[in-house]
Amino acid sequence: MEIYELQGSEIVDTPRKPGVYAWYFRPQAFEMSQVRTLAKLIASPSSIKTEISLRYKVMWSASTKAQTLYGKERQPVNKAVIDLVDEGGDLTKSFIQTLMVPYFAKPLYIGISDNLFTRVNFHYESLIQLWDSDEPISRYLDVNPKADVQEVLDNLGLDHSFAINARVKGISPRDLFVCVCALENPEQLKDLEDILQILADPICGRE
Repeated sequence: MEIYELQGSEIVDTPRKPGVYAWYFRPQAFEMSQVRTLAKLIASPSSIKTEISLRYKVMWSASTKAQTLYGKERQPVNKAVIDLVDEGGDLTKSFIQTLMVPYFAKPLYIGISDNLFTRVNFHYESLIQLWDSDEPISRYLDVNPKADVQEVLDNLGLDHSFAINARVKGISPRDLFVCVCALENPEQLKDLEDILQILADPICGRE
């Protein structure tokens, strides 16, 4: 078992072996844009779906987005995070940049591959491409900066991917940090992936 922690240009050192990987957000700089991205990750919308069974096979069904609130004041959690980072000063910013990932952070995405190098680099290069100003997603977000992932997918007719999710949430490729673990027994990787996804609930995973 081998574990690698890679960011930026180091990603090319990902081993060409089977295993499991997890992406994290670790900002290289800590300006307001990175603080807003961090806040957006925490405030990712959740859907609430409710069904009530009536008589004669009739059901009521409702679906809506939930807002994530914080504290007794029921403040939107993204605003609370921005305030907390600001109040936390240099200690908080330094910790988030250097120590939070991977030991104290929730992963953005967890995946498996028979070739970690190929898969991890595909994710990374896909996100780089999506930041191109001529990309449809970039043009859509310029006009609709508050759009969530599902809105972008629906309006552009796209299928979910980690790169699209990360792009909509404003994560720059340079702020991506990946942990990869090369493992034997690749036929058992799927079960491991399922367990890790259930336990960690990655932020940019498929809903």
